[in-house]
Amino acid sequence: MLKSVASLDYIKFSLAAIEKGLQLCKQKAKQTGRPFEQMMLVFDLDHIGSAHFSCKQFASSFTTLVTLFQEHYPLVLRKILIIRAPEMARIAYASITAILSDPITRLIEMPSEADWKWALAQYVNLDGWPIHWGGNRAENGDPKCPGTIRYGMGPVPSDYFVDPKTAMPDYDQLTTVYAGDKHLISIRIKEKSRICWQYMTDDDDIGFAIHFDPSFQANNLTEMETVFPYIRLECTNVPISGHYVAEKAGNYSRLFHITDTSFTDIIEFDNYYSWFSAKQLRYNIEIEEL
Repeated sequence: MLKSVASLDYIKFSLAAIEKGLQLCKQKAKQTGRPFEQMMLVFDLDHIGSAHFSCKQFASSFTTLVTLFQEHYPLVLRKILIIRAPEMARIAYASITAILSDPITRLIEMPSEADWKWALAQYVNLDGWPIHWGGNRAENGDPKCPGTIRYGMGPVPSDYFVDPKTAMPDYDQLTTVYAGDKHLISIRIKEKSRICWQYMTDDDDIGFAIHFDPSFQANNLTEMETVFPYIRLECTNVPISGHYVAEKAGNYSRLFHITDTSFTDIIEFDNYYSWFSAKQLRYNIEIEEL
């Protein structure tokens, strides 16, 4: 999937699913009379192979997603159950435990391939659970219960893949953001202007944010107001695009580097977290007066 869509879209889709789950929790709370209901996530890793776990694009995007989840949905989950997990999944999980908070780690359970059905029975009513996932329920003889569960369409066809070499043929700037460094762009804009951007790297992810200096006297980013929150996104295969409408004239900044006229924002491209990897960055920045 991450060869055909931007990592940001994958993350938005995943968060939308969580929001849908929250709506269902609220509906359930009204039915039961309890003030709050929690969700259980079940991940089925059947047919997942080493190619999936060695995919840097997925690893980077999933790490960003987990970080956002911990920050914004800390009390939503009752349990995360990972079933039919191959040995490679256990190795991959061990590699990301450092970024997981203790409350999230305590929620995660990855039973052995022999015990996953027993583990599932500790949390769900198997009579209402599809046979395909270890339960007892079928719909008209179909063990997957397609009338209840929405399934994907299978592997993404290769003709949907984006060619990174042609994904962003026209760009204004090319720079290298070295390990442990940031690329800052200072732009001066007028009130009610739209800042538009597109960027991608030759390898791995990069952080992005926009900052505003209402005082016109800030000496560093910590003294500025962050108007577009920092997010770290994988952008090797598909460019990241976005826009922000500046309600006030002034100085805006981004984590990379640029210059314009009128009032100032700072755009930030961030590779400060990387110890070894420099990132070649292509980007376009446009200012539209509304």
